[in-house]
Amino acid sequence: MLAEEQTIQHRVVDELNALLALIAREPQLKACLGNPTIPVPAKKAILDKLMAPACCLLTRNFVGLLVRNRREDLLTEVVQFLAAELDEHEGLVKVQLKSALAMTDAEKADFIRRISQWLNKKVDLEITVAPELLAGIMIRIGDRLIDGSCRWQLTRMRRILMA
Repeated sequence: MLAEEQTIQHRVVDELNALLALIAREPQLKACLGNPTIPVPAKKAILDKLMAPACCLLTRNFVGLLVRNRREDLLTEVVQFLAAELDEHEGLVKVQLKSALAMTDAEKADFIRRISQWLNKKVDLEITVAPELLAGIMIRIGDRLIDGSCRWQLTRMRRILMA
């Protein structure tokens, strides 16, 4: 990967995420990029003008390549893939935690320490309070879900009793 050779992987991913945020905020830009009747050179010119002050040449060329090949609709998925690859390369795993109750800073630190040891990786933790769980937690690591919520246990018991 060229970004890796130039050691600007984080910059490229950050710039692409900023572009995605801009597209999400600006409905006209989103409509323009999604319109197949707008010529490719016009789309490239618009993106070049927007990206030139803030993005490196590699990022601009990459987005231009997607547009030239009429694959601009894949930008979100490509950015997600690149970010996941960068995290994997750095030994970082994203963990989503849903808790019925808010956690203290000490509980968060303890959880991060324990899950890091268990996974043998650095952890980027995202915590959401979800009162509908009743009690307990749900942990999502990639496509893996560990459900330790009271709601799940009650649902499981109901299924067993109804069978």
